[in-house]
Amino acid sequence: MMNYNKITLVFPEKEEKLFLENYFNESIIQVRVSFVLVSFLYGIFGFLDTLMFPEYASVFHLIRYVFVLPVLFMVIIISYTKIFRKIWQEAIVISTLVGGGGIIIMILLVPDNYAYYAGMMLIFFAAYFILKLRFLRATIACWAILIIYNIAALFYEHSPVNVIVNTNFFFISANIIGMFAAYSLEYYTRRNFFLNQELKKEKLHIVDINKNLEKTVKERTNEMFLAKERAEESDRLKSAFLANMSHEIRTPMNGILGFSELLKNPKLSSDKQKKYIDIIEKSGVRMLNTLNEIIDISKIEAGLMKLDLGETNIHEQIEYIYSFFKPEMKAKGIKFNMKNSLPKEESIIIADSEKTYAILTNLVKNAIKYTEKGNIDIGYYKKGDFLEFFVKDTGIGIPADRQNAIFERFIQADITDIMARQGAGLGLSISKAYIEMLGGKIWLESEDGIGSTFRFSLPYIARKERNAIPENNAENKTDSGVKQEISGLKILITEDDFVSVKLLKIAVNAIAEEVIIAGSGLEAVEICRNNPDIDLILMDIRMPELNGYEATKEIRKFNKKVIIIAQTAFGLSGDREKSIA
Repeated sequence: MMNYNKITLVFPEKEEKLFLENYFNESIIQVRVSFVLVSFLYGIFGFLDTLMFPEYASVFHLIRYVFVLPVLFMVIIISYTKIFRKIWQEAIVISTLVGGGGIIIMILLVPDNYAYYAGMMLIFFAAYFILKLRFLRATIACWAILIIYNIAALFYEHSPVNVIVNTNFFFISANIIGMFAAYSLEYYTRRNFFLNQELKKEKLHIVDINKNLEKTVKERTNEMFLAKERAEESDRLKSAFLANMSHEIRTPMNGILGFSELLKNPKLSSDKQKKYIDIIEKSGVRMLNTLNEIIDISKIEAGLMKLDLGETNIHEQIEYIYSFFKPEMKAKGIKFNMKNSLPKEESIIIADSEKTYAILTNLVKNAIKYTEKGNIDIGYYKKGDFLEFFVKDTGIGIPADRQNAIFERFIQADITDIMARQGAGLGLSISKAYIEMLGGKIWLESEDGIGSTFRFSLPYIARKERNAIPENNAENKTDSGVKQEISGLKILITEDDFVSVKLLKIAVNAIAEEVIIAGSGLEAVEICRNNPDIDLILMDIRMPELNGYEATKEIRKFNKKVIIIAQTAFGLSGDREKSIA
């Protein structure tokens, strides 16, 4: 519960000191801008003096330009000094009194002109709302101006009582409204400050609780500790990759967009068209694989990541990486060299193609990131029962005391951030995990300021030895000798994305006699009720109003024979099993 004085709104001493410090830091820019604006308005109304009261113009100008404005300018100047932090509220009060005093003199000299009464209202408005005066000081300043005006009107000007009553009616009303408004503004400002302070305390308390819980877990059971470590590491890995998603997919997306733009050239030769389309296709596949890895990366530390062993053409992978990154290096002024030491037929091994590609890509990306000039070399050679790969650069190098740490999560070689590059610092740790899963190891040779060479090894299992490797995907094999011709189908495409609809229509065109489109799950259910002869439904999982799962349940209530195939861009782990269920 917020502890404060109900009248002055002041906190206890320690909290009040923190509040005033925070209030000053948040207010100083507005104070300066406000004083500049008020000074401008106060000065420009000198034109009104000359226009309406030429006989008093010299006196009014003296008040404005010799007394009031110099005070306002002085406050603006002092606001850039250290002392202003201690006296800023008092300085604003003095400025308000001086400005109000000038208006009082003008009212007394020309009591029948209401323009200056409006000027007095503007002074009240500025004090309560604009100049960042705290409630109590704004109240004191504005009521002091009103009291001075009344004393002067009674004993100096001898104004009629009815005139004084009329003007006081508006001035007092303005002050009362201003007081309540200023009170509310400061109250909510202080409440927000108090809530933020409480939130900080709660965060610290939670941190302390977490530390104690971790300690308790470690003391009670090592098994629970390991489970907790796996969960935390897995979560950190997923979070880091999601935060780094744009960086990871930028290169293939640039390839897709760039070569798509080049395909618009009507004079492009068929060979170049084929080459560009091939690059676009490979870039798309690469980007899709990256997104799949982002989803599955949490499985690494949990021990759930599985290898997809198959024929991997190392020669072609190196060549593709070379052609893919060469334009980027050329633009940066770096020479890119490639060394394929084995004939193509001998470079086909049994490994996880995607993970091998990811390892090489991560190492080349790192080399580009930390190399400003010189050259980068990529290659491999056979050494005993292993293939040994290398990525060598002439970049910033890595100090000896950092060479082990860079394989840890979220760590970059330049830990001081003097030259830290973009990236979550996960590439090398992921590469290390993949290499160890494949039965190899990774190591580093580097000299600070000269460059680095990353080397890693993979077991050399030639293609002819494949029979010794168990198949991972035996359950997915089909009888390739059986081919069933299908045509003349009535097909319902349930999809809310225009591009996906267009692609699916093209895909089913050869087997469809009629294609119906539904943009939502509800629409799909209704169409199925009215068209019981539909042969096939392509059902999007994620849709508005009614998702694919719920729509399928509704359709199955009255049609249990129609073939329904789930299709979605949200292919998360488990979606296949959920769709089949």
